[in-house]
Amino acid sequence: MRIFGLNNYQPISSFRINALQGGIFFLIILIVGQLFYIQIIQHNYYLQKGLEQRAVSQEVEPERGRIFALASENGQELYPLAINKVYYEVSVNPSKITRPQNVTDILVEILELDEAEVLSKIKKENRYYELIAKDVSREKVEELKSAFELLKLDINKDTSDDEQLKTTEEVGVNFIKNVLRFYPDKEIGAHILGFLGYGEDGYSRVGKYGLEGYFEKELAGFSGQIIGETDVQGGLLADNAGQPVEDGADLILTIDRTVQYTACKALEKAVVRYDAQSGSVIIMESKTGAIRAMCNYPSFDPNEYSQVESPDIYNNNAVYYSYEPGSVMKAVAMAIAIDDGKVTPDTTYNDEGEIKFANSKSIKNAGNQVYGLVDMKDVLALSINTGIVEATSQVNNKIFEDYMKKFGFGRSIDISISQESNGDIISLSHDKADIYKATASYGQGITVTPLQMLNAVNVIANRGNLVQPYIVQEVDYPNGEVEKFEPITLRQVISKSTAAQLSAMMVNVLDSDESHVDKARVDGYYVAGKTGTAQVYNPQTSRYYSDKFIHNFVGFAPNDNPKFTMIVKLDYPTAALYSADTAAPVFGEIAQFLLEYYQVPPNR
Repeated sequence: MRIFGLNNYQPISSFRINALQGGIFFLIILIVGQLFYIQIIQHNYYLQKGLEQRAVSQEVEPERGRIFALASENGQELYPLAINKVYYEVSVNPSKITRPQNVTDILVEILELDEAEVLSKIKKENRYYELIAKDVSREKVEELKSAFELLKLDINKDTSDDEQLKTTEEVGVNFIKNVLRFYPDKEIGAHILGFLGYGEDGYSRVGKYGLEGYFEKELAGFSGQIIGETDVQGGLLADNAGQPVEDGADLILTIDRTVQYTACKALEKAVVRYDAQSGSVIIMESKTGAIRAMCNYPSFDPNEYSQVESPDIYNNNAVYYSYEPGSVMKAVAMAIAIDDGKVTPDTTYNDEGEIKFANSKSIKNAGNQVYGLVDMKDVLALSINTGIVEATSQVNNKIFEDYMKKFGFGRSIDISISQESNGDIISLSHDKADIYKATASYGQGITVTPLQMLNAVNVIANRGNLVQPYIVQEVDYPNGEVEKFEPITLRQVISKSTAAQLSAMMVNVLDSDESHVDKARVDGYYVAGKTGTAQVYNPQTSRYYSDKFIHNFVGFAPNDNPKFTMIVKLDYPTAALYSADTAAPVFGEIAQFLLEYYQVPPNR
């Protein structure tokens, strides 16, 4: 029997096999060709794509530079004023926690938290994040990690191998590291330092006010960047490139922490005692211009800078706030008149209690007093308005203005602190300069900052030389480079002879028989100084307030070889009428401490 197609089966089978073999061969050629195209022709392209998929870029934040004060007079020891402190945020992921009571017990015991509150957070359903505590120290975090490591081991005893917890985080507890700016002395010196706030973007940290603001670039450093590849487990391979991080520079200040603390506490006590609105104290090394203390009260805690009633409190009024200084300016005005050769300390003047000007304006003494025949020593000691006006009236207006500029008035000192005022002596170039020169001689009609007033009187203490005040001693960069700030003498303003005569006259202010400034004296020392009880101008009425005064006292000691020059300023005190009873005793208290602290030998 012949079966149909049996003779044709073999050829058909061979065709199919050949076709299949040909197809397979074609696919092999296609695959090999594609591999050749990818691996050879397009090698660089796909290599780059692979690198891009495995590449990571991670920004590395720099550590902000620290700020130090001197912890001893010799400057060999430093005291931290602004440092970086590592804190941790502790949170839980309730969805991962299998033993809520165990986790709660650990958190409550180590962090000293309320058990019910912690447990309620841990037991929340469908939650992946609950904050447990902020600002937790590194030591506490290490305790927590150790405790949770033990808990993890305990949990693993009851679970299969593929369910074993591998990390502490898998217990359901997370630790987020935060680096916070920390100011150990809180309110003390806050106006010098400023604080670390937020930038315009709302999250970047930038220095605000004080040294933090002025030296933002140096303190901040520069961010680094790590660029590399990840392995199959997501880890960063050892060979990586990028931009190295550059930490911020440290600032070493001229501030003596002991002097700063003592001065600030004395100021705080005085503001309260004399019921003043505010106050400032600055202490400067007479020969060098190094600022040893700069205080304002009220102050603020830069650690809690947002907890203030008004941002105005951030301003450093020792350099920001300009005011009419009153009679402390008489020391400078007298120096000008003597240096210009118009008067001597023994020049006499018959005081009638009033001086009239061509425009019918007149200048009178405080309390309308009439002193009769006096010399220039008396004019300064008794703070006679008409006497200082008489002395400076003989000085050419332009020469007087030039002297005032040489003393440093009318321009900022640039002491490396943000928000510094220029003050205002523009009235001295006015068409009616006669009357403005007259009022300026006793500290009215012009404005100065406390630092400007201090530096001008320091010319007298420093044999006629104007020095550049400075508050930063050096900047230490992380690469080992050190930028030092040395004392700078800007110019000779008055002669040594004039300075010596003024120094003696300012000692007489405290020591004369008629003196009311005995509270600024220090036993065993000749102290030079000048009081000022300044009226406060009301721009709304174009007159001076009848019940608002600024009390200030400027002086130096010892008079023959001054170690320090100091200004004390109290705003609107109501417990006493004159600065001799408010600012002067504060000066005396701090001066006595300084002379003992610096072990200055007595000179009387």
